[in-house]
Amino acid sequence: MRAARVRDYSRRMHAMETLKYLLIPLRGAALVLVVSFSILLLLAAHGGLLGLPLALLVVSWFFKYGFALLDRVADGVNEPPVLSYEMVNPVNESRPAGLVLVVTIFYVVTAAMGAWFGEEAVTLLRAAGLVLVPAVIMTQAAGSFAQALNPLVLLQVILRVPGSYALVLAVLAGAWWLATMLVTWLPAAELPLSIEIPLPETVRIFILMYAWLASFAMLGGVLYVRRHELGFEPSRSPEREAEKAQRERERQIDMLVDRIFAEWRGGAYGNAWRAIQTHLESSSLPGEDLKDLFERASQWPDPRLAYRLAQELIPRLLASRRTGDALNIARRQLRSDDQFKPLDGSDTIKLIELARDAGDRRTARMLLQGFSDRYNDDVAQRIAGELARQLER
Repeated sequence: MRAARVRDYSRRMHAMETLKYLLIPLRGAALVLVVSFSILLLLAAHGGLLGLPLALLVVSWFFKYGFALLDRVADGVNEPPVLSYEMVNPVNESRPAGLVLVVTIFYVVTAAMGAWFGEEAVTLLRAAGLVLVPAVIMTQAAGSFAQALNPLVLLQVILRVPGSYALVLAVLAGAWWLATMLVTWLPAAELPLSIEIPLPETVRIFILMYAWLASFAMLGGVLYVRRHELGFEPSRSPEREAEKAQRERERQIDMLVDRIFAEWRGGAYGNAWRAIQTHLESSSLPGEDLKDLFERASQWPDPRLAYRLAQELIPRLLASRRTGDALNIARRQLRSDDQFKPLDGSDTIKLIELARDAGDRRTARMLLQGFSDRYNDDVAQRIAGELARQLER
C-alpha cells in the first residue's frame, strides 16, 4: 500500500512538473520570434494580396518552429531553440503538414458521416478527435507519422500517462479559452469610468502565438518527464548522461590499470601505489574506482596489490554502510591468503561481528587469528577476546 501511495505521489509530482514548461516560450529566442512574427503578420494583414505570401511564409515557419521547440524540450533542454534554416526546410520538417493533413481528413470524413449518423454524433466524434490531438503530436515527436494515425497507439499514450494527459488537456483548454477571451473580449471591455482599453492587433497575435508554443512546450515536457512510461528516449537525459559518465570512468580506469600493471611488473611498486592515490584524490567516485581496481587486480598472478587494495576498500565500504560488500571482500582475500587482515583493528572487529551474525563462524575465527599480535588497541583486543569466547561456545 505504501508503494502504491509513493507511485501516486510520483505521478502527481510528474504531472505538476510539466506546468513549468508553459514559461519557456516567454524567454530567449522564442520570445524574440513571437514578437517578430506578430509584427510581420500584422504587416501582412495590412498588405492585402501582396501580404499573402509573407503571411504564408511566417505561418509555415511558425508551425515548424513549434515542433522544433517540442523536440528541444523533449530532449531535456529548457531553453528555446533559435530559428534556423534546418528547422524551416520542408524536406527536414514535414510534421506540421502531416498534422494539418490528419485534421483535415478527419474533418472531411466526419462531415460525410453526418448524413448517416446525425450532427450530434459528428459533434461527439469531433470532440473525441480533439482530445486525441495532443497524443497525435506527441506520437509524431516520439514515433512516426504512421503511428500517429493508429488509434491504438494514441490510446496507449493516454493510458500510460493518464494524469499528465488529463492535466495537458485541462491546461491547453484553459490556455486557449483565456487566449480567445483576451483576443476577442478584452478590447470591448470597459472600466467603471467607461474607458475602453483597445488591445493592439500585435498583442492579439502575440497571445495566440504564445498559446500555440506553450502547448507544444508542455507536450514536449510530458514526453521528457514521463519518458520511461512512454518508452521515449531523448538525446539528453540523466540516464544518458550517467551512461556517458560511466563509459568515461571505465576508460580512465582502463588507462590507470595499464599504467599500474606496467609499474608493478617492472618492480616500481611505490610508483604504482602513488598513481592509484593520485587518481583517487581527483576522482568523483573514489569508492567505486577503488572497487573496480580491486576487481582488476584480483585477476593478476601477483596477489599483493589486490591485498593492499582490499585493505583500503574495506574501511570505505564499512563507512558507507555497505557491510555485505565489505564482508565479501574479506572472504575473498581470506580464500587467497588466510593471514589477511584489515589495516585497522576496529574494522576487523566489525567484520568479525558481521561474520558472526551471518553465521559464518569460520570467517570470524580466521579474522581473529593473530589479532593481538597485529593490533595494539587495548579496547579492540578486549572486544576481540570477548568475541573469541563467544565463538568457542
